[in-house]
Amino acid sequence: MQRIALYDLDRTVTRAPTFTPFLVHMAANGNPLRLLGVPLWVVAMLGYKAKLYGRKPLKQFGLRLLVGREVRNARLQPRIDAFVARQLARNIQPGARAQIAADRANGVRLVLVTAAPEIYAEALAKALGFEACIATHHQRDQHGNLRSAIAGENNYGGQKVARIEEWLAAQALSRADCHITAYTDHASDAPILNFADAGVLVGRYARPQHGWTQADWSAA
Repeated sequence: MQRIALYDLDRTVTRAPTFTPFLVHMAANGNPLRLLGVPLWVVAMLGYKAKLYGRKPLKQFGLRLLVGREVRNARLQPRIDAFVARQLARNIQPGARAQIAADRANGVRLVLVTAAPEIYAEALAKALGFEACIATHHQRDQHGNLRSAIAGENNYGGQKVARIEEWLAAQALSRADCHITAYTDHASDAPILNFADAGVLVGRYARPQHGWTQADWSAA
């Protein structure tokens, strides 16, 4: 039986969300004039909360507004690296590090499954010791640089299950031959929690349901 652990990123592995801090970081350390767009980004998030549009157009808008048409290339990479280093130093939950280390020591295959963009999620996953990172994909130009436009769907909700099934197939693994544990902070990830054999809601005030369990990773 192949054991696999699926980890969400924001507020599960990390203490706080990463996307808006990434946008602000890239603007502040690139062209500070882009920071004038931050109030517009706040308005855009309010529009999303009011269900005027979905997550995909919201995220594409934020990237275009505060980063640009290209969001990962040789010129931008040092800024992305600095953001990743800051997250690793300040924003990883101690309990997440401990669980990742325990799973790795027990031979569990580690997969980061997140709606965060591959722009920085891949580097975070690698630094934390994950075998694979299943994040939101972005369109690429002919040189392999990432664009602000998302390729396919935002990796959220049921899309995570579809992407995990694709990954299992690519690994020549049958779902029936795997024991899967999923860690996430929010019941919006119910599709992947229910897909797993064991679902764990991470957070001090998490309210488990549907047979899920609870874990607090805020302390070591």
